[in-house]
Formats: sequence, structure tokens, C-alpha cells
Amino acid sequence: MKTKNSIFNFLWLVIPVMAITIFTSCGDDEEPMGGNDTPIASFQLAVNPDNPLEVTFTNFSQNATTFAWDFGDGNSSADKDPVHTYAAAGDYVITLTASNAAGQSAQRSENVSITDPNVQLGILAGSDSKTWYLLREGISLGIGPDLGATDWWSFGGVTPLAERPCILDDSYTFHRDGTFEMNTNGTIFVDAVANGGWIINGEDAEGCRDESEGGVWGDNPDREAFGDGGDYTFVYDNNANMLTLEGLGAYIGLCNKTSDGDNSVPIQSKTYEVFGLNDGDVADTLNLAIVGDGFVWNFFLVSYDNPADLPEIPTDIPVFGEDYPDISPMGMGHTFAADGAGDLLDTIQSASTVEFGVDDPADPTAAKVGQYNRTTELFQELQLQTSPMKNDINFENLSTVSLDVYLPSSNDYSGTLTKNVIIGIGDKGATAQWWTDHYEFVNDGSTLPEDEWITLTYSLDMHNAGSGAGTIYERNDLDMIYIGIGSGNHDATGTFYIRNLRFE
Repeated sequence: MKTKNSIFNFLWLVIPVMAITIFTSCGDDEEPMGGNDTPIASFQLAVNPDNPLEVTFTNFSQNATTFAWDFGDGNSSADKDPVHTYAAAGDYVITLTASNAAGQSAQRSENVSITDPNVQLGILAGSDSKTWYLLREGISLGIGPDLGATDWWSFGGVTPLAERPCILDDSYTFHRDGTFEMNTNGTIFVDAVANGGWIINGEDAEGCRDESEGGVWGDNPDREAFGDGGDYTFVYDNNANMLTLEGLGAYIGLCNKTSDGDNSVPIQSKTYEVFGLNDGDVADTLNLAIVGDGFVWNFFLVSYDNPADLPEIPTDIPVFGEDYPDISPMGMGHTFAADGAGDLLDTIQSASTVEFGVDDPADPTAAKVGQYNRTTELFQELQLQTSPMKNDINFENLSTVSLDVYLPSSNDYSGTLTKNVIIGIGDKGATAQWWTDHYEFVNDGSTLPEDEWITLTYSLDMHNAGSGAGTIYERNDLDMIYIGIGSGNHDATGTFYIRNLRFE
């Protein structure tokens, strides 16, 4: 039987052995932290909501012992998890280089957009106040599945702007003190009952209405809150890109649109997602969205530095369903070397524009060409119709269409802008929605070279896109030719060059 002292003596013999074992496990033969395994650089960043110029970086790199941070503004750090404060708002590229003891390293870069809330608030509300209007040229509002999309329905696209002037005369003023003014100019747009509208004097009264009209608010006098006046405020959350209007009936664009769907009853608070707020040279732009379950209402507003630059509300409503005289040309086209240098065809007003007679980017001494400008419109093309008279074109004597295109490498193709080129044919005289019955010839832009002229040629009986039924040769109502470059459903701009559009 062991005594207490014998157990004590045994422990003194064991402890040195344990100590030696622990010490040995950390000896010279152990691979150092980060060792010879290839490093992996990884990190996350978080902007301080109380100071949006301050960013905290959390390092998740593996197999690394030293770190070198480049914050993209000329500053750097060797800390593992640094906190950096930028001197000014802007877009920066952060690069982390993670290295191990063997001298191996890996890099990771991330883009961060630092915004100063006071600068953004200044764009929204000015130094004292700023007044905004829906766009009076182009698409001013619409609905689609995503932010900025208006492909399901658009005002200024499917519906001509002149049809609903009571939407375009509304103004929205944000004051720097947090108050908000909504001026409807005494008119209200009443949506169809099926779209959350209301009955006026027993009728489904979609359209523009005078707010002083008897019974204009239908069966609910509370709708008068949609009219002029009201004690409104706003909250702009720069970090979350959210704009909230507070006050019964306050709205922008359409009174009955909410994130829960169409609702003709005024509500106390309405929140918009801000997906664009930009300071321009002549005008500032504000893009807002009401985001619901499976749908997004988009609103495109503008504020001019000089209020006199605000365009007049359009008054011309296009007449659709017009049947133009038929022609059967032996050839037609346009060189774009000069305005009017077309063979039967000439350009008409469209979202993309062309500058005639510019220098050939490949050879300034060669014949002049056209500069194709893709603007910020989401869906756009350069449109042409027969000239000097508008005609429906019978293509029976024509077999091919071709176009020379020059795609400069100076464009940024890394995002939504592509090198896709579309030549299309549609019936613009028949409907505002000509794209529901059209023919397209589309290439794979990724295969096209940059900084050189290429000729795209298609057989007219082999269109590979579009919604038109049958073939082009079965139609005698097609009256519009269009060219689209850069793809649609985005606002990225681009500059391209075109020449020798030819139907033969």
C-alpha cells in the first residue's frame, strides 16, 4: 500500500518528463505558423455607420504570417486587422497581400465605395432645398422584376409621355431641414380600378383628373391626402440607400403604389430604395424604386441646375395603327458619313444617337463615318425609317443586310456594357409596343475584335431573335430599321463607330 509521501515523490518524477515533452513539441523541427503551405488572402470590410469614412477590415487569410494592406488612397498598413479612415468619399481598390515565412504570398483586391452622407444629402436636398421632377424626355417610370427595369410596363416607353401630363407636372422638393413638399399642381392621376384605382361618379375613371372636380376622390374622402399640401418630412439613410417619406398621402410618381401592392388608400409612410443619386454638370438625377414581392416600381427624376432648362411637358401623342404606303426597294441603306447620306433611309429620334461625319478611328484620312452614342437609357437603339416619306417595306427584292462596326477598346466591357450588335426590323407605325412583333439579327459580341472594322452580314430569311412570327418576307407592314450596340437593360454608356448599313 502506497503512502501519501510515496505518491508525492512519484509526481515529482513525472512532472519533469511532461515538461520536456511540451517543450520538445515546440522545437526546431516544427513548421512555423503559416509554414510552407501556399497563402490564401481573404478579408471582409465594414463601414462604420456613425462615420462612413471609417472602414474596419477583418482578415481571414490562411497560411500567412505577415500582411501588407494597400487602402487605395496612398496609405498602407501591416496590421492584421486594421481600421482605416479615408480623407474623402470616393471609390477605392483595397489590396491585401498575405505572406508566409517561406516568402510565398497571395493577393486579394476588393472595391469599396466611400460616400459622405453630407455630400449625398447635398445632392438630394441642396444647400437649402432642391426640387425634382419625373423625366419629361425618355422613360420616367415603369415596372419590372429588378431595380431600373421597366420591361413589363413603362410611362414614356409603352405609354407616350403626353398621355399623362398630370404626372409630369408634379414636383417634389426636399429641404435640408428634413421637410418634404409635394406639389401636384391641382391634378391627380387615377389608376384603373384593377390597378388599385377608384370609382369616380360611378365610372372606372383611369386618367388625369382635376382635384377640384366633384367626386374626384370617389368613395373615400381620405384620398384628398394625395392632393396638394400636407405636413411631410423625409428620412434619407445614406448607408442603406433608403428614402422614407413621412406624412399621410405623401408619394413620388404614382400615389397608389406601395411595397405591398396597389393601394388607393393613403398611408402614413412610404419607403423608396435609392438606386441612383448623381450630381451632373447640367442636371442631377435621382432613381427611386418601390420594391415589393416579385416586382419593382421604378421612378426616374431629374433636377436642373438652371430651372429654365426643365423641358416642357410633351403634348404630341403619337398616332398608332397607321398604314404607310408600300414600297419594294431594290436596295437601301445609310453610310452615316453625313446627315442625309442615306439611300432611302434616314435616322429618326431614338434613345441612342449618332454623330454624322466623324473621323474614321482607324484612319482619319479615310471617308467619314458615324459615331454611335449609347446613352444611359436602359433599353435603346438607333432607329431609321424610310425618307423622305414613311413607307412599309416589302423585302421581296432584298436578301441580305450588312453593317460595318468598330468597337473601341476604350469602352469598359467589364460590367454590363457588351460588344453585342443587333440589327432589327419592326413595325413602329402600328403600335407603341413595336418590340412585341419584331425581327432581330444578333451576334455573340464576346467573339468580336476591338479597335478594328468588322462587317456583319446576315441573310434576311435567317433572323435569330425577336418576337415576329414567320419570316420577314411574309410581311408588308414593317417600317422601321434599328441598330443596337452594347446590350440593353443597363445604363452604362458607350461610344462606337458605324458605317455602310446596307440592304441588298
